[in-house]
Amino acid sequence: MKKLIFILLLRIFFNAGNIFAQEIKADITVNMDQLPFELRTNVSTMESDLERYINNNSFMHQEWEGEQIPVDINIFLSGGNRNIYEAKIFISSYRFLDGPNEEPGRTVTIKLFDTEWTFEYSLGANLSYNELRFDPFTSLIDFYMLLVIGFDLDTYGKLGGTKAFEKAKTIFQLGASAKARGYSTYTKQGEFNRFNLVNELNDLLYENLRTIIYKYYILGLDLMAFEKEKALKNIVDILSEMVEFKKNKMTGPSVLMQAFFDTKAQELGIIFNGYSNQDVFTYLMYLDPGNTIIYNDARDGKLK
Repeated sequence: MKKLIFILLLRIFFNAGNIFAQEIKADITVNMDQLPFELRTNVSTMESDLERYINNNSFMHQEWEGEQIPVDINIFLSGGNRNIYEAKIFISSYRFLDGPNEEPGRTVTIKLFDTEWTFEYSLGANLSYNELRFDPFTSLIDFYMLLVIGFDLDTYGKLGGTKAFEKAKTIFQLGASAKARGYSTYTKQGEFNRFNLVNELNDLLYENLRTIIYKYYILGLDLMAFEKEKALKNIVDILSEMVEFKKNKMTGPSVLMQAFFDTKAQELGIIFNGYSNQDVFTYLMYLDPGNTIIYNDARDGKLK
């Protein structure tokens, strides 16, 4: 809890200044295995270009207090004819946890995977941030970095990521206006894509779910190192609250809930491995039936 208070104090302190700090510390890996050797030259600097672009940018154009968000980005390239590439991108962001040690633990905040990305790229690309202009390459990066920032801020303050999610929605709308790949607004509810995710994150209905997830961090994970039994009980109550939200508020599948459990299923299984209160496993299997195997193993104390 001391670390959390310290971070909040830092945020208050820096708000008095006029410092625009970078929010993200990204580690980029670009996989070119599917590209012919003769088509790899133009993207040979992509890793360094993109790390420089992300790590030197202030995506929110405002003060950022505390530690930068660690983010791993893996890009898998294909295509390459006439400098036009297709890519799959996998993003994992992390959050440091409150604890008594100088070296804090950390948890994965969100995992995101996108296969609908087409762009033009040249050697030594001069990447620039312009949230009002759509670019097939940088705008997708901007979109996801703003989501990463929003998810992170949502874990420290109730609905703290709202502004970041609003900015991400603006970028999505630019992509939709440009009729760019992956920015279609024609989709089914529950289909995991950019439109549904950013829509739910900006929907008043899902503010309740975002608040429940916030409690998971503040009353659960951050408390774990100090009062483990209380933290576990809190998480059981939080999952019960999530069950009520799903039963009484949701009209169909939720991509936000799916993203949470895709990220947290293994973590929750380990937290409750062999836990005596069987209700928690009933909650988890109802909320996240796709990971029933994990929760069954946790109930039987088989996870390590």
